[in-house]
Amino acid sequence: MRSTEELRHDIRSSSGPELLSGAAFTQPALTFHLSALLEGRGWRVKDAIRACYLERSYGYQLFNGTRPPTRRFLLRLALALELGEEEAQRLLRRAGKAELYPRSRADAAVLYGLTHRLTLEETDELLLSLGEEGLL
Repeated sequence: MRSTEELRHDIRSSSGPELLSGAAFTQPALTFHLSALLEGRGWRVKDAIRACYLERSYGYQLFNGTRPPTRRFLLRLALALELGEEEAQRLLRRAGKAELYPRSRADAAVLYGLTHRLTLEETDELLLSLGEEGLL
């Protein structure tokens, strides 16, 4: 795989757009994005597994890419990591999951939790108090 600088050089020196159809332009794997999120917060995978109330082996499978993450897990992680709304939406998009939709009461409650810095537990309680399915 070429480095970003090599790719930048190739784009500048290219005589045509053929190189734009190559595999160098695929989105980084979700596992890399998850790792970057954890690293940015000084967390290890085991910290995230604990914060998201996951069973240990299942959690490691989610983080190493052997199991695809559910939307519910991604929302748990977003709340546990105290992501902002945009970061959480980006995480959902990267995973190919539906973004939070404000007209959905459950999604609106999660958006409220993200924007008002509620904990995962507090957001779960809010969801349950609204008659929605909780995240935990």
